Amino acid sequence: MIELTQIGAQLIVIGIVFFLAGLIQGALIPTVKNARMALSGHLTAVQCAMALAIFGVIWSLVELPLSLEVFVAYGCALGFILIWLGITIASVTGASKALPIAGAGFSASAMSEFTVKVMVRTGSLLSLVTCVLLAVGLLPILSSP
Repeated sequence: MIELTQIGAQLIVIGIVFFLAGLIQGALIPTVKNARMALSGHLTAVQCAMALAIFGVIWSLVELPLSLEVFVAYGCALGFILIWLGITIASVTGASKALPIAGAGFSASAMSEFTVKVMVRTGSLLSLVTCVLLAVGLLPILSSP
């Protein structure tokens, strides 16, 4: 049975606030240096936000030790947010090296390029690790009657 847990409720709230940020970013797409990158950031925000809200709804089904559960929940949220922030910074500054498809034809200072690269790579690694652990934590539901 699915119940709402404290961590689940927090993930839902984080997801909804993140979704709102993505909607606002969507309205601001024409105002940034690289609109294609801003669209990518908008889509990243709304998709990751929905994932976080869904994770919150199903959180009572996750079976992990408490410390790992906390790491997975907030690590996943942080990873998604880092990716989005990196993409958003790239859209404003024109950074393109970390995201060459959406950034084609744009460039930025070395510091902006480095910041975006670190944020996107760290967020990607963190979200990958935490989503794998989330999947492992959901495996026991396959054997439930």
